[in-house]
Amino acid sequence: MAEKALVLSADKWSMPDEKTGEIRSGFSVWYVNDYRDDLPESIGMKPTKITATPEMFESLRLAKLPALFDLDFGSRPGAQGKATLTLVKAKHIADVDVFAVKAPAKV
Repeated sequence: MAEKALVLSADKWSMPDEKTGEIRSGFSVWYVNDYRDDLPESIGMKPTKITATPEMFESLRLAKLPALFDLDFGSRPGAQGKATLTLVKAKHIADVDVFAVKAPAKV
């Protein structure tokens, strides 16, 4: 499964397991894609958070985020054996400077 997305950020995290105390760590990626059903109560794009492999974190580090990517996802067993999506491939398309947009001139 693949899709085009604007990757906003990538973060390493680390915290102790609630039951065992073992330190767990991983990588999270926040992105927006073109999916959106505007409703009377909500509009716009909602960011999605997904787990990424360490290799994906290093790949994303090479781009200047935010940036457009073609993202590929795989699945792995999550809590209680339920399938969890994981980012497994990110092909850089273009960097995006979201604050470079100029306001139209006032008339």
